[in-house]
Amino acid sequence: MTIPARVREWLDQQQVRYEVIPHREVYTAQEVAGATHIPGRAYAKVVILKGRQGLMMAVLPAKCRLDVVRMRQVVNDSTASLDPEADFAKIFTGCEPGAMPAFGNLYGVPIYCDQHLTHEATIAFPAGSHHEVIRIASSDFLRLTGAQVQEICTSAQEQAA
Repeated sequence: MTIPARVREWLDQQQVRYEVIPHREVYTAQEVAGATHIPGRAYAKVVILKGRQGLMMAVLPAKCRLDVVRMRQVVNDSTASLDPEADFAKIFTGCEPGAMPAFGNLYGVPIYCDQHLTHEATIAFPAGSHHEVIRIASSDFLRLTGAQVQEICTSAQEQAA
């Protein structure tokens, strides 16, 4: 499987530079970061949540964990919780389950980006399959998606606690 046509066509229409990086088939964000030699701070994992207003996408560094309590505060929804993949996979047409690109806006899903990713010149994330990633300037990602930048991941110190 390659990048979904709607993603590739949209990126080309927007005339932004992006790179498709192939890698061996792996599934976790940390494994993908390792397979592509991209630091975990610059490889973005995609987490889907569901709340009263529907689905929402959290995009955060591979090395971080989503802070669901903070996310609930950000979206002002105490019911927001991780959504089982089986419930949302059909929305991301053309994508392998669990390999959704961070372009939730193309699928009608609002995006919340962790602030740490904005410190990176480029970020990479799944390209719709378990064997390719897209790398794009973080400024282009934010401009194209309209992602809301928030502090949504736990710090390394919090994870150790």
